[in-house]
Amino acid sequence: MQSRSACAECLLCSVLCLALSCASPKPGPALGRGPAVTLEGEITLSGPSAIEKRLVLADAGGGFCELRSAVFEDEFRSLAGHRVRVTGRLAGKTAEGAEFLVESYELAPVNGFRPVIGIVQTREGALVLREMLSGREYRLEGRLAQALRPYIDYKVWVSGPGAVDEGGGGRAAADAGDLGRAATLTVESYGVLVPSAGAVNREP
Repeated sequence: MQSRSACAECLLCSVLCLALSCASPKPGPALGRGPAVTLEGEITLSGPSAIEKRLVLADAGGGFCELRSAVFEDEFRSLAGHRVRVTGRLAGKTAEGAEFLVESYELAPVNGFRPVIGIVQTREGALVLREMLSGREYRLEGRLAQALRPYIDYKVWVSGPGAVDEGGGGRAAADAGDLGRAATLTVESYGVLVPSAGAVNREP
């Protein structure tokens, strides 16, 4: 699977949508067509009113695709203004342009650190972040860590020293069950996504 810039990929989406111009737009996302691709850009909200705002992946060059996902919609709305990589397929077109059906996503690095997405929990009196899918735990430290205490059982993203960096280096988190061996993640920035009962992120 080859990553491309959002501008280049959305140009591809536009070309494919021209080929679909004879078909009537569908009210919801259709089944994805063609091979899976990865786009990168900034999530923005576009629309005439708060309840009609669409999720759009845009880049500085002006390219954009409308994002559709029954799983991640609430999370994407929380991530407006953030840069992300989304993997999925062309789902068709809407009256506004290309429609991209998201299958998975990840946040781009924040201040040089790969954000960790997980559930905030407490264990042995410590505040920890249990990473989605892998179940690995990070002991949360730093002056911002306690700001996450009101969000126990919420799905959040956390960025800071201790997370695995973009190149795969850094300290890997230990498996859950031995907090003493868990990596320490110093909270430099964070964001609340959804309560833990919401959608689960399918990390690549």
